[in-house]
Amino acid sequence: MAGNYEVVRQEVTGDALEILSNNCVVPAFIGRDKQRYFEGKVKIGDQLQIKRPIRREKSASGQAFQGTGLVRVTVPMVIAFWVQQSFEFNDTEEAMFLDMANFKEEYTRPCAVQMTNDIDSLMLQYIASTTPAWVGTPGAPPTTLDTYNSAQTKLNQLLAPDMDRVVIWNSSYQQKVIGAGSTLFNPSDVIGKQYLNGKVGRYAGMDFMRDEQVPSATGGTYVTLGVVNGAGQEGTSILTNGWGSGTTSLVAGDRINFAGVYDVNGTNRQSYPNALKGFQLTSPVVDAAGALTLQIYPALIPTGPYQNCSNSPAAGAAITMAGASGVLYQQAIAMQKGAYTCAFIELQDPSEYGAKCVVMTDPDTKISMRMIWQWDSNAGVVRVRMDCIFGICAQYSDYESVAILG
Repeated sequence: MAGNYEVVRQEVTGDALEILSNNCVVPAFIGRDKQRYFEGKVKIGDQLQIKRPIRREKSASGQAFQGTGLVRVTVPMVIAFWVQQSFEFNDTEEAMFLDMANFKEEYTRPCAVQMTNDIDSLMLQYIASTTPAWVGTPGAPPTTLDTYNSAQTKLNQLLAPDMDRVVIWNSSYQQKVIGAGSTLFNPSDVIGKQYLNGKVGRYAGMDFMRDEQVPSATGGTYVTLGVVNGAGQEGTSILTNGWGSGTTSLVAGDRINFAGVYDVNGTNRQSYPNALKGFQLTSPVVDAAGALTLQIYPALIPTGPYQNCSNSPAAGAAITMAGASGVLYQQAIAMQKGAYTCAFIELQDPSEYGAKCVVMTDPDTKISMRMIWQWDSNAGVVRVRMDCIFGICAQYSDYESVAILG
């Protein structure tokens, strides 16, 4: 009997893992190249500092040696998300109420489906909060393909690699433009890719994937938009004032521009005319006196090898925000596969402590989950739990992702 119990559990666990692996749109697409660091024999803890490629100053002119230092930038990936589904039942419930013959379909499958949605939703929330560049108009979903062409242009200007680009949108976005581009969106173009769930088709060098969990957002509220308080500012903290009388309440995720601060080509550092640099607030800020210190992503870097904008904003430079005060809007995300990376951690098997446990990892997506069945003889209760832990990192999202607002 114990052997049959083990076989059933393994089958149930494998089925649940298959549901997770096949129905997570985001983790099936983004990179997994850092997964191996968490699988090595030497434990590295819950955080990995990911090295970004070294960028150099523009080349010097002339014969004389003009050496400059090598500067390395890292970004952290933290294993910060633990997703769990659990339930329990007693002897009476098992004998009189539960459909044990169809336990997998009736009880564990709904848990796996919910975990799938939760993992996908958490990743999309993280992605939306770390995508500072944007196109479109908040509150007005795009009705033509021109906005998606703009997203492609923005990715090109940021020097995102041409291959493995995707747009993740919801049905509302799809409905607005699919009639105009029905001859262009051909699902057969993406057949053979690993990330087939929710496929719509391909246009402008990007695969379009449908995911109903791309989060909407509500912009912060203000009476009058402020200005930059002092010239020469750079970094992740910008002083501003002039927000008008009344309470200003900005939220994490709000996207802003500074007048006169433009995107630059990452190679030759030349600015793109009329392409204002996008920044995103990383924390909320509330003030009634009109002076706000904005914490922004990415850091404003006007010079040096990691220059990402044309210049520092001038004193008094106007601040614009994506959308009117308090506007409710939807989002879609255009990104290159390398913009984000994630890692799923294989949890320990606690069988030695009396639990019946299976730990399984999908060989393709590297999604790992653990399922435990445990009998509590004192209470006469069986407890079942499914766990999955992971981390996600915006390793290149400031160069390789664009929000399409609508």
